[in-house]
This record gives sequence, structure tokens and C-alpha cells, in this order.
Amino acid sequence: MARRRERGAAVFVVVLTITLLTAIGVFALRSASLVDQAAGYERQSAQTMYLSEYAGRAVAAEVGAGAARTYIDKVATGTDICNVNKLLDPNALDPNITYLPCYKLFLNEIGNRVNANFNGNTLLSAQTTGAAGSLGPKLDTTGTITPMEGVFVVEMTDPAESTPTPGSAVGGNNPANTFRDVQLTFTAYAQVRPFDAIPDDPWCAGNSLSTSASVTSLRAHVTLRNVPR
Repeated sequence: MARRRERGAAVFVVVLTITLLTAIGVFALRSASLVDQAAGYERQSAQTMYLSEYAGRAVAAEVGAGAARTYIDKVATGTDICNVNKLLDPNALDPNITYLPCYKLFLNEIGNRVNANFNGNTLLSAQTTGAAGSLGPKLDTTGTITPMEGVFVVEMTDPAESTPTPGSAVGGNNPANTFRDVQLTFTAYAQVRPFDAIPDDPWCAGNSLSTSASVTSLRAHVTLRNVPR
């Protein structure tokens, strides 16, 4: 009779043990999933940081490849609206100014220039089933891996003549000199996100994709030497 009364307690202990083991297993799976997600976000964040630096260097190479005068004029006379100065009042600086100097360059514009000079070359390589591309990893045939894409925009602002290189402009920085040194501010915004087949514009993707995007920015002051007036 005593043993018969203990059967309920034994069942309770067994059920409790199974429940605890199940909870531990679920926690372990959840913990492993969170670690994988954190690693993925960290990887995407690093990619975005490097992409912003890449953007700044690519635009600096484009502007410095004999086109400095052209881009300086575009910055000075352009009517693009840049995030870095859109909240400033130009009339507070000069009553005769109606807009602040700004010009934007997007990844697709720089990419077209690269392809025009080096046919078949691209700034970023797409992921395929045979290659990891610039953002990796390789795509699988089942479609479980979401392809990623990187985009950037570089805002060029604040054109100003700077102290000339010694010996490059006799008599100092004045209008009589044939060449001048000009400083520009580059603000690069980079974004890594799931691939958008039909983007809304060269920078923004659809809302459902932008929520999974990582964004970073980088600012640099670039001095262009010996620019013709």
C-alpha cells in the first residue's frame, strides 16, 4: 500500500525533470540563436563602416582625377539639399545667399564612372551561388540566404580656398595666381541592407528593407591641390 501511494510522487518528479530539461534545451537554443544574430549584426555593422570609408576614398579619387575644378563648381553652384547643412539659414551668413553649397555623389554615379574607364569593373560585386561577392556569403539554391546590397551617398560641402602648397602659388593665395588649393568637406553615408530589386531612389529602399539596414557616416576634410581657377 505504501509503495502504491508513492506512484504519484514518482510521476511528479519525472514530469518535473522532463520540464526542467526541456526548459534548459529551449534556453540553450534561444541563446545560440541570439549569439548568431549578434554576430550577424556585428558583421553588418563592420561592413557598413568600411563601406563609408570606401565611399569617401572613391569620391576623393573621382574628384582628384583631373575633375577637381568641375566638382568644385558643382558644389558652389549646385542646389542639392544636404543633410549636413539643411537646417542652417544661409541668409544668416550672407543676405545675398539663397542656398548653401552642396553636391551629392551616389554609388551608382561613381560606379558608372568606374565602368566607363574600366569596362566590366564594379565598386561592389553581387552575391551569387558561385561567389560570395563583396558582402558575402555565397547564395544557396534554396533561397534561405537573403542577398545583401550596399549603397552610399557622399555630400560635398563647404568649399574654401586653403593655404597653398609652398612653391605652388607665388605671391600667396590671391586671384592673380593661376592655381589655388581648395578644401571640401566630405560627409559619406553608407548603408548595408537586404537587396531591393526596385529601390525608391539611389539611397533609400522600401520601408520593410530599411528596417533591417545598418547606416553609418564618416566625415573628412579633403584638400585639392593646384586647382585651376
